Amino acid sequence: MSAGIHFISAGAGSGKTFRLTRELRERLALGRVEPAGVIATTFTRLAASELQERVRRALIEAGEHSTALRMEQALIGTVNGVCGELLRRFAFEAGMPPEQQVIDESQGNVLFYQAMELALAGDRPRLRRMNALCHRLQIVDQRSRQQLWRQEVKKIVDAARANNQSAADIRDLGSASAAALLAHFPPATARDLSADLLAAVNHALPQVDTSYDPTQDTAAYLSRLQQAQAAMIKRTLTWPEWIGLAKGKTGAKSRAIAEPVSAVAARFAQHPQLQADLGDFCSEVFTIAAASLDTYQQLKNRKGLIDFVDQEQRLYQLLDHPDVAAVLREELQLLLVDEFQDTSPIQLALFLKLSALADDVIWVGDIKQSIYGFRGADPALMDAVVARLAEQGSVPEVLPQSWRSTAALVKYSNALFAPAFADTLPADRVTLQAARPAAETPPEPAVECWQLEGRNKPERAAALASGIRALLASERQVCDKDTRQLRGIRCRDIAILCRTHVNLAECAAALARAGLPIRYQRPGLLATPEGCLAMACLRRLIDPADTLASAEIISLTECSNPEQWLGERLDWLADPEA
Repeated sequence: MSAGIHFISAGAGSGKTFRLTRELRERLALGRVEPAGVIATTFTRLAASELQERVRRALIEAGEHSTALRMEQALIGTVNGVCGELLRRFAFEAGMPPEQQVIDESQGNVLFYQAMELALAGDRPRLRRMNALCHRLQIVDQRSRQQLWRQEVKKIVDAARANNQSAADIRDLGSASAAALLAHFPPATARDLSADLLAAVNHALPQVDTSYDPTQDTAAYLSRLQQAQAAMIKRTLTWPEWIGLAKGKTGAKSRAIAEPVSAVAARFAQHPQLQADLGDFCSEVFTIAAASLDTYQQLKNRKGLIDFVDQEQRLYQLLDHPDVAAVLREELQLLLVDEFQDTSPIQLALFLKLSALADDVIWVGDIKQSIYGFRGADPALMDAVVARLAEQGSVPEVLPQSWRSTAALVKYSNALFAPAFADTLPADRVTLQAARPAAETPPEPAVECWQLEGRNKPERAAALASGIRALLASERQVCDKDTRQLRGIRCRDIAILCRTHVNLAECAAALARAGLPIRYQRPGLLATPEGCLAMACLRRLIDPADTLASAEIISLTECSNPEQWLGERLDWLADPEA
């Protein structure tokens, strides 16, 4: 790791963008770096544009007009934007065409699932085996009951690619994964636990008397026993259902009857079939993941496509090219890495290679804000970097003040998060000092809790709208961002966060009915059922082998005549009451 990395720990509202702007502006104004010698990565295109414009504005205000005009020469963008630009520049050395067709994440997901279907085409025994394993282990969506083994395969592939692993690297990892999991299990027993459980259930059933023990718990337990007996006879009992028998709850009068069933069911971890199912599932998903990854890469190559991870992997390999490394070592004066806490392993490896080629390096991040674990980011990476830098004598700089929030809110946040991170971070990397003047602090409390009354979501959304109307009619004050003066609260000062899109739509409808102006991004045309069906039909016409398109048509229409379904749908839209 480069000893020249300067790491800045910047909490939310601590002036991170201001600090980055100052660091870049000062180096440019003093002539320590040239715009063409700057590479800066941020998390979004908007953040990249904001950083570039802030620096340009600051340079103009300082009279550095020539340098400000040359800011377009700086390479400032998202990680994938920077990767794409460098790959285009060094396309010859990378063995790639100068113009690359890059697919986004959603397009890559569609293509990957097509690749998975192609990889499994004709292998009906494996499909039946995976479906059976999913059923017994209940790896399913609890609402739709859709089997989720394909999603588990996708997670493995995503993790492998984030760690720069190929299909060959993961193909044989299933047995090791199964062994690591089963190491936490007791040795399998030689007893026939399935026969023991069925015998215990058969013995308990005639003894459960709901007239003698009329409690709801006992009635529910009796129903569970009857369902389990039928499933065991048909050999369709799932492992969650088996485990549920170990936790069966009855009324006090029936507990002695339930104990023998619970005693056998509680030995589920010793069941050789459960251990075999877990081992088989681990092995199969890794095997399918390797085959799908191979097919996915072949599909992209055949179509001349690359995705975001391909960009990172290709640039990582390209930086080992002697000519490319020599050019960048000569040109790269400053490397800025923002939002480092959301860095994946391949991105970390890429940044380390770039850092070794740069004269000056600044990394900025905050472990408390790491939210992209589903994309391969791991806060442990940031901890490891900070620890390694400390070993090399580089102490992280901490931005200690909060310029965004009022003193009361900063105090509340400190009290909430300092104990939560006590076993992970020292207090000085969690707590902030309020920097906003007291004159900007409204007299009202910083945090309130509203209890919304209503039997269902629409009623609670209506209650929320009513509460917001009352809030706007009150004398509640906020600090104006432009004038820094207290004023009455307005609609644009209020943001509403919901857990799901369904809740968001209901809240938006309630606010609109209450006559409140709202900004709410509704789904586009292609996200409607009609749009999805039309796109699936077009894909199916182009490629009759597109099984994903066929599945979408079937799932959306629930019939063999899409035209009939579409006509009925349009009739319903014209007159929902008909």
